[in-house]
Amino acid sequence: MSDRASDGRGSWPSWVDGSVRAPGTGCVSVEDVGFQLGCAVFETLLLRDGRVPFLAEHLERLARGAAGAGIPWPPPWQPGQALAEFMAVLGDQPDLPGRMVLRVTLTRGVPGGLPSLVLTAREVAAVPAGGVSAVLAPRAKVAADSLEGLKSTSRLRNVLAREAAAAAGAWEALMCTEEGDVVEGTISNLFAVLPAESGGQCLVTPELGRGCLGGIVRGRLLAALAGEQAGPGGGVAELPEILRGLAVREGRIEPGELARASEIMLTNTTGGVIPVREIQHLWTADSLGLPRAGGVTAALASLLESLEGAAEGGLRA
Repeated sequence: MSDRASDGRGSWPSWVDGSVRAPGTGCVSVEDVGFQLGCAVFETLLLRDGRVPFLAEHLERLARGAAGAGIPWPPPWQPGQALAEFMAVLGDQPDLPGRMVLRVTLTRGVPGGLPSLVLTAREVAAVPAGGVSAVLAPRAKVAADSLEGLKSTSRLRNVLAREAAAAAGAWEALMCTEEGDVVEGTISNLFAVLPAESGGQCLVTPELGRGCLGGIVRGRLLAALAGEQAGPGGGVAELPEILRGLAVREGRIEPGELARASEIMLTNTTGGVIPVREIQHLWTADSLGLPRAGGVTAALASLLESLEGAAEGGLRA
């Protein structure tokens, strides 16, 4: 039996600026502006059975984030090569779980110096079975601020919102803009099955221009639903029957619209497709007689499983 910490945090080696560090010994300079001022960008990757699905998209977003944060690119250590080295080290560790979280953090480094690249690993945190509870966060995002679309370490609003959600017994906090529309969770993208204007149902997710982060899983699912995503064997990904012909829209979602949803779900890299069972004081699946994980939610989870398995270019530990 493993004696590692319950979430694996600090129990695995790290990689810091070209050097592998023993568990608990990785560190950066106290003068690093990423540490002092939050001037850093990061990516959260899923290590699944020795592979990292959607690696190219993660590295592309890291490069875009670096440009937006004024961090020189490429950094002294190529993130892809660093990941290959780090995963080789992890592959030699005993009791390596089948699913792990890899975090790639790129900081501006010490003023006048070079950027700093840090890789860490931990076990995937369990998502509550039967769907999660969410709340609407009290602090608003600024939809027109382009910095909202950067995956930066300057995430105090998100941290405080998720802590408040946990205090209220919820797993996630849904963030709204100053105009009131709901745009994303603190660590997730939002999808909802809503009544379509022409009848039937429509899968809706907030548009990126409203201040939400372009999640990798979000993008992959939308591409597959549009027939643009390769599946096993290189052909177009085969959609579960319930998703064929389903209307899909990127647009604004008001809280009142969520109250009329038949299904609500969240997506992120490590949790996949996460059913929402309630938004406190707004919507509850049980009270509406709805399944906690409806047919569209289950089909999207199945689709993502197929896409992850077919993803090319993933590194192998």
